[in-house]
Amino acid sequence: MSAVFITSGTAPFVSLVKLLRRFGLLMLLCSSLSSAAMPAESGKAWAYFAWWLPQSWRSAPLAQIDRLLFFELKVSPQGLVTERNGWPEKWGALRESLNKSATPLDLVLTVLNEHDFQSVFSSQAATRQLLEQAAVLVSDPSVAGLHLDFEVFSAAPITVQARFRQFVVELSRILRTHKPAKSLSVFLPIGGEIQIYDQRAIAAVDHVVAQGYDAHWSSGPNAGPVAPLDGEGSVTWRKAVAQALALGVKRDKLILSYPLYGYEWPTQDKDPRGLTRGVGTTTTLAPVDPRYLPAIQTNVQDRIKFFGATNDALSGSSYYQFQKNGRWTTGWYEGQWALGKKMSYLDEQKLGGMAFFLMGYDEGKVMDSYLRLRGAKIKKRHDGF
Repeated sequence: MSAVFITSGTAPFVSLVKLLRRFGLLMLLCSSLSSAAMPAESGKAWAYFAWWLPQSWRSAPLAQIDRLLFFELKVSPQGLVTERNGWPEKWGALRESLNKSATPLDLVLTVLNEHDFQSVFSSQAATRQLLEQAAVLVSDPSVAGLHLDFEVFSAAPITVQARFRQFVVELSRILRTHKPAKSLSVFLPIGGEIQIYDQRAIAAVDHVVAQGYDAHWSSGPNAGPVAPLDGEGSVTWRKAVAQALALGVKRDKLILSYPLYGYEWPTQDKDPRGLTRGVGTTTTLAPVDPRYLPAIQTNVQDRIKFFGATNDALSGSSYYQFQKNGRWTTGWYEGQWALGKKMSYLDEQKLGGMAFFLMGYDEGKVMDSYLRLRGAKIKKRHDGF
């Protein structure tokens, strides 16, 4: 922290300083002023930007977003970053806008199944190949860092886990050779048979985005909340936080992922957590242009206009229900009410913030509410001095 010297002070100012020093208040004053001037560590707003919604960033308040995560660059079983979805050639306008708003951009590398994960990290050559490709990606000056979304829930051989963890440490070392250093963050899966990260690997990363969603999923046996705060299931925000803290993640470096989508299931009865009659469908919180997302055209906003919604106190989530031809349908989602519940939890636990998945699935409404509420809290904290 740099010191601030006032060279044009008058005699009354000097007298005030002496008075404050006499009563031991000078350091308290300086501490309070510097805290107000520094950005808050908590309440960060991260957003996953999906390549298949190419216009969603244009209406987003980029200057207020702390980090934009370009989703996704897929890693092949051979350790090659094969599917780049137009990066960087097709994203010149986005890169220019992020540069103007000084918003950091991270590229998301994905491995979304156990087979590919084991293929890459059972091979020393494939692991080295991925390290080399990652180093090339971050050499782009518009890239502020990398985000690893490696979702592995089933058991993997100890040797594979060990090589992956060493890969994380080595990747972190490579990113820190840049000036300024590039960031490394990871998505932390929970509720599986194994945890692919250990304390040493976690200590090498800058931020951790804990899995805060998919406690229930489209093909699951029961309907239920997507991102519950609490409950009996293996995936809740409290369990995610506990697992992250046990790995040594610092609270202000822990981000919770917040879904801007929901699920809607055909259910056997009116029980909102009841058995399903078949595979559910994914919903967005608000309508999305069918040109970009033809596979998901059911949205929560329209559903609750017709059927209303119920807020569930235990999970901090919301749901709606309706009956057609004597059969029930139940949809769960995380809307404005759920956002308030989860923001209170973040404050209570002094956590780092939220990462919204995916930007544009809510017409910006939920994320804008988060930014507005965050801004009001920061202002209140500063005005309180």
